[in-house]
Amino acid sequence: MYTLLKFIKRYGGSTQVFSAFIIMWAGQTFALDSFDTLQIHGFINQGYFLTTDNNLYGKSSSNQGSLALTEIGVNGSIRPLSNLGLAAQGVYRRAGEISDEARIDYALIDWTIADHENYRYGIRLGRVKTPLGFFNDTRDVAFTRPSITLPSLYQERARDLFLGSDGGQFYLNMDSSIGDFSLHINGGKLKDNPKELEISILGADRPGELKSKTSYMGKLGYENKSGSTRFAVSYADVEMFYEPGAADFLSKGNLSFEFLLFSLQQHMGDLTLTGEYLRIHNSITNFGIHFPDFKPTSESYYLQVNYSLSSQLQAIIRYDVAYNNTDDRNGDFYATLTSDPNYSAYSKDQMVGLRWAPKSNWLIQAEYHRIDGVSELSAADNPDLSAAKQHWNLFALQLSYRF
Repeated sequence: MYTLLKFIKRYGGSTQVFSAFIIMWAGQTFALDSFDTLQIHGFINQGYFLTTDNNLYGKSSSNQGSLALTEIGVNGSIRPLSNLGLAAQGVYRRAGEISDEARIDYALIDWTIADHENYRYGIRLGRVKTPLGFFNDTRDVAFTRPSITLPSLYQERARDLFLGSDGGQFYLNMDSSIGDFSLHINGGKLKDNPKELEISILGADRPGELKSKTSYMGKLGYENKSGSTRFAVSYADVEMFYEPGAADFLSKGNLSFEFLLFSLQQHMGDLTLTGEYLRIHNSITNFGIHFPDFKPTSESYYLQVNYSLSSQLQAIIRYDVAYNNTDDRNGDFYATLTSDPNYSAYSKDQMVGLRWAPKSNWLIQAEYHRIDGVSELSAADNPDLSAAKQHWNLFALQLSYRF
């Protein structure tokens, strides 16, 4: 994996030129019967959230709760050649005070370099999805994620940063006698100026902006022949820098995040166990004398149990934990340093829920969460995080449709 990452790092700057070459080549060989491969799909999710304290996706702590999570996506794909595909997806997302915008989720050229009986590999160029864990690359589609709200290790406060990158992806799928293996390696630039991440790390919306450098991610996956066991290990090396604004007391600092994520899923009849463990080595340096260097290690993990009550109904139980600093799990040092409550440095979430799919294209979900800690709360929905309550309850509903 390291060798392939170095290859992308060396040649990643040529992706725009190479993309243009592929598009021109495809345009000259495009056949009318290629339109037979055209596919259009989409989805819409509408959520409702009610909390006893604190806010999630809008003013959820009000008596009426909040309907301020709406997700709409439309995607299309076509294969002008047997070994060449084009795909794109546009998404509109309203999420409380965090976002209210439409974006290009992905737009890429998929060139299959080799397609043999037991293996297939190729490259994708453009805006490509980030391969982290089981659920990141399809996190907007309710039918593919494990619950209404994702486990904490999927970094909801930094979701815009990890949705995808502008660059390229190498992929390999291989069939063997013991199961199916897959490999995805990305190199490219992530989104600039993620405000929630800036507030989370720097403590406020500063005058300057966070800028992305070229980052690298990879995922190695395995699934046995019966499909009962899935395993994946994901790695990411993300680098950013801070560009100071006018009258800014911060210097041009550097940020780096090294992710290592292990994912395991086991099906046992009507019971499915899913667990993931994430460890992040963070480095925040060179911001000046007013912001000392800081290199904490973060940790998140969860275990979820799904039980099929029928072909249409599932019960869910999950325990989810996140620590901002493994050397300060109870947050006492963080509280001394920032004057914020110690429970701002961690989150422990116990959830029970139901998933009902009356039709293949409809999904209704309900969840109840009992939460200790507020490290995953959005600053946009909770401007005064120091006033957030340590123990709080969340009830969530979501209706989803796809076509």
